[in-house]
Amino acid sequence: MKIANKYNHLNAEEYLIVNRKSQLKEIQDCIASVDANKYTKISCDKASIGKVLYAQAEINKEIKDSLKVTGWDERKINYYVTTDEAINRKIIPVLDSEEQKKIIENAGFKALNTFNQVDFQKDEIAIEVQFGKYPYVAYDLHVKHTFFYSRNDINVGIEIIPTKAMCECMDTGVSWFENEVTNVLREGRTNPPVPILMWGIEPDDIIKTSPLDYTDLEYVALLKKATNVDKLQNQINKMLREPMGQSVRDRVDKIQRCIDLM
Repeated sequence: MKIANKYNHLNAEEYLIVNRKSQLKEIQDCIASVDANKYTKISCDKASIGKVLYAQAEINKEIKDSLKVTGWDERKINYYVTTDEAINRKIIPVLDSEEQKKIIENAGFKALNTFNQVDFQKDEIAIEVQFGKYPYVAYDLHVKHTFFYSRNDINVGIEIIPTKAMCECMDTGVSWFENEVTNVLREGRTNPPVPILMWGIEPDDIIKTSPLDYTDLEYVALLKKATNVDKLQNQINKMLREPMGQSVRDRVDKIQRCIDLM
């Protein structure tokens, strides 16, 4: 895969180039090593029946496994909150969770345990790899990266997101780079108050999604990799009992023919 686009928020990239050049290269090499086109699935949704899509969970795992090889590990921090605003404000600068709990309980309130985590942290850098639904990037930027930055655990965050071109070959509702960067720009130059480098990634050659763009043998090979062929067949059986347009009918006929060839 490649880094097709980037947004440099609050000089995050300059910090990495000057202070963490080797770590930056580790992450770049990790992205370049992943062949997303190995990870596909077949859609069973009626509106996109039979389309070839990226299996984003598997791509996400491949990126994470590659980062772990070079020493990047998940970081999880437990902390306490309570119902009282003044006490919450008081404990925000307190880093020790047991001290937070003590302050809350001494003030007569119940200490509520919670946590925050990032996918990876090393050498004062946090990384989030986000192939999930659209609310998650905002949570990464405004909660996760901000939390670790406010504790002085990190000096910079990196948010890795698919581009729009790649997102169009995924399930609906996935966050995409161009939109998320615009959301950050809309909020103003200093929000979130954390240096963050946002990367939009995509394969060098993006897959074709329509079954009609593949030969029967090519599509059969894709079906053999899929784990949901029975579910796909059940959906086709339902659709065949309903009226459908010619373009959908052509797609359904192609899928059924290839299933029969398996």
